[in-house]
Amino acid sequence: MEQELEIIAFGAIPFVIDREKQEFRQFNRPDNVIKFEDLKKEEGYYSARFDNNANYLSIARMNFDSDKTDIKDVLLPAPIIDSPELLTDNFKHDLNTSSNHQEWGFYLSDHATALRLSGTLPHIDLAGTDFTIDWRLKQLRETEEPWKNISLKEMEMSDSGEEYLCFFNTETHELFEPDENLFELPDKVVVLEIPYEIKLDPVAVAREYGIGETDLLTDHPFQMILVAKVTPLSETGLSKFIEDNNKRRNDQQDDRGPKRGR
Repeated sequence: MEQELEIIAFGAIPFVIDREKQEFRQFNRPDNVIKFEDLKKEEGYYSARFDNNANYLSIARMNFDSDKTDIKDVLLPAPIIDSPELLTDNFKHDLNTSSNHQEWGFYLSDHATALRLSGTLPHIDLAGTDFTIDWRLKQLRETEEPWKNISLKEMEMSDSGEEYLCFFNTETHELFEPDENLFELPDKVVVLEIPYEIKLDPVAVAREYGIGETDLLTDHPFQMILVAKVTPLSETGLSKFIEDNNKRRNDQQDDRGPKRGR
């Protein structure tokens, strides 16, 4: 039932919108309830102030011991509360865009984004193996064996700058570094294209740069599960590299071979 209800984030705190009970209920702390009646209803919208320390939205109950930077004004267009039938995906996107640009203080979320804002890390499939994305540590951790991890810092970037590129051993689940003297394609090695950080975890990137945790989500929606693109080595430039190595080795062997005199 809870997953069927819409979700809204004030700052970085997600709340379930329960119109039947006329309340917002904190996503991961359902005892924290904000009643719709605590908001100020004006023409076309509701207004209130959100206390980031107390995780509370109200025009009456505020924690005045909080630093003023922890108290944010919130403006909610009336359809969010009164006319849910109008909240199509396109309208939600427009509302989120307006909220971001005009600092209305909310983000209409989905369940996956609410989980992320509550601390759940996203995952990515690397050639059939599940890894947990930890952008703060710049690493991908094998979910079933978390002591195994891959550093994103060790990967190359694509020419577009939108993917991390690496050789990946599908058996050991480690990065593979081709030897200069490689003469045949290694078994169980593929090339992975991994989305860059703003697609891997836009929430963590926003935290890193000190902006609002939902600020990037309108243009870069959060995804809980991603899949890296897998390319066989036979379809990469490594085949030509090996071909050149073999030709060079053969030429060297020919040069060292016996020479007949006249």
